[in-house]
Amino acid sequence: MQENQRVSDMAVKVLARRDELATLWQEDLARKRAEERRQAQQEKHSQVRLAAWEEFMQAERHELELRKDGQLSKMLGEPPPGEPPALVLRLASEDRKQSEEGLVALMSDGEVFYKHLEDLSLGDVPARIAAVSSRTAWLKERQEDRYFGRETG
Repeated sequence: MQENQRVSDMAVKVLARRDELATLWQEDLARKRAEERRQAQQEKHSQVRLAAWEEFMQAERHELELRKDGQLSKMLGEPPPGEPPALVLRLASEDRKQSEEGLVALMSDGEVFYKHLEDLSLGDVPARIAAVSSRTAWLKERQEDRYFGRETG
């Protein structure tokens, strides 16, 4: 306390300083809470991505097991007229061999390539989807050809 300072003046200064500290604390608290919310959202987003990735990989592993069990052979069925039976057998055999090795098809710029399932990354998903879509379209077209009696080439 200074010589000529009154108690009321001193109290005003102390209260003003406490008010400043309270304001700073509230601003800091608001920043901390905003940062906590942002981190929580990022964590939730990461958890959702991880769950989606795990679901994708589980579906891919299941598909691999179906292929090992001869899924393509069953889907191809009997060859349509004009298609050599050896072709169907070769396609089914190659697919089964690739699946036993853990390989899945990917497609980029119209080119198909293979990668081990456990080496897939999030960046491979579009190429994997493209390969699955291409295979599905080919199988549908083949079934239509057989249904309508068209020869395949």
